[in-house]
Amino acid sequence: MRQSPMLEYSLSEFEGRMAKAAEKVKAAGLKCIMGTSKAMVCYLTGLRSVAWKSKLSTPGLIFLGADGNYGVVGSFSAVDTAMYTTCLDKEDFYFFDASGRYGVALNYYDALCYTLRHLGFTEGKIGCELSGGFHLHMDIAMFNDLKRDFPDLEFVDTTELFWDILAVKSEAQLKNMRDAEEVNRKAVAKGLEVIKPGSMTEMELYKEIAKAGYLAGSEHFTYMSVLAGAERALCADCPASEAVVIPDAPGTTVRVEGGAIRRELNAPFTANIVVGGVQPEQQPAWDLATGMIESAMAAVKPGACAGDVADAMDAFASAQGKAEWVVQPGYAGSGIGWGRIDGPLLRKNSKFALNTGMVLTLVASVRHDSVGVLTLRQNVVVTDSGCSFLNGKTSDPLTV
Repeated sequence: MRQSPMLEYSLSEFEGRMAKAAEKVKAAGLKCIMGTSKAMVCYLTGLRSVAWKSKLSTPGLIFLGADGNYGVVGSFSAVDTAMYTTCLDKEDFYFFDASGRYGVALNYYDALCYTLRHLGFTEGKIGCELSGGFHLHMDIAMFNDLKRDFPDLEFVDTTELFWDILAVKSEAQLKNMRDAEEVNRKAVAKGLEVIKPGSMTEMELYKEIAKAGYLAGSEHFTYMSVLAGAERALCADCPASEAVVIPDAPGTTVRVEGGAIRRELNAPFTANIVVGGVQPEQQPAWDLATGMIESAMAAVKPGACAGDVADAMDAFASAQGKAEWVVQPGYAGSGIGWGRIDGPLLRKNSKFALNTGMVLTLVASVRHDSVGVLTLRQNVVVTDSGCSFLNGKTSDPLTV
């Protein structure tokens, strides 16, 4: 391995990541894993590229064996970017070139086949990203061709193993996620400063908050949802409207959801800006959602199952006699970092074990006529004794 100009973390951290991942691959009884997603490739190698946004190509695919051997497959046109951003040596890359002048093959598929054979990954089980939040960054025809041409390889779904590799964050990663949450705080503070209920549209507020996020240090800013009022609050994940003017009636809640990104890591946020403060008829919804978040936090600790957190949130709502208010029973949030929603999913019956260093986003959504849908979010870090805020409490109402 080597230090490249744009390597986001220390060389020793990448060496540790690769070694620990190989140990987990071996413990799972696999010959190797095939990582096609940005999360896996970037985590293990540091490979950065705008091509990750493409639906037609991928800047790199990694094979990592239980024996610790690895190789990244990609196009020769991406070799300089790979050398400038990753921790890998040039011989760790297996590139194709349609001209035949460079690389190991004329096309991507043949390069994949060459690499599997060269590394000796031709029989046994190969773990793949096939469910639970991952998308196989490969067209299905090519995937089926691999299964056909490597009959002694058993392609199996190891999504939970992939999340296990990615979930625990290093101190350097935690710092970047805390920095991202601080960007969120500054961006929302700007929104509070400039919002004009009665005359400003959702889209106008969106632009002010997004601009502030970039200026505060976000490398990217997750496309936000800005919803003003009880009717709009029902429209989950709906984009901001250029036509909807933010109402100025007391109790109007403007829900803003998005997330800053630092060093490829995402810290999502949900901010609830309330015109004139929470009104008496809205307080029961706020009390329920707040209690659900606090109950979930109490259930987060090393060794607990992801399903325990969802159970705690549901149990609180049931004890209050308001189980029917809960929008997503059996769900309490998820891991975060590589996306707004990562593994583990905190859902009923999940046996995924929580470990120190995981970063989770706890989400409580309740439905009531006074608010439409009220969604609270709190990001936490799993500690040795339970959990703590990632970077302060973020679930309180923001009065304007």
